[in-house]
Amino acid sequence: MSRYETNVVLYRLKKDPAFRDRFRADPRQALADADLTDEERDAFVRWDARRLNELGGSLHLLLSIPGLGGH
Repeated sequence: MSRYETNVVLYRLKKDPAFRDRFRADPRQALADADLTDEERDAFVRWDARRLNELGGSLHLLLSIPGLGGH
């Protein structure tokens, strides 16, 4: 499990509008270079916030990503 990388991706989704747009358009492509497990990658692709949190994703980040987390 790569808790650190999960949070790096969440932080990028929060702070980098271009990355966020790429993720919205094609999550698998946007995450191609991320060092994630298959389970983490699948949770991102499905945008399963509960599972991402269970895998170590910061709840604060999950809830604060514009257009994805609750805003």
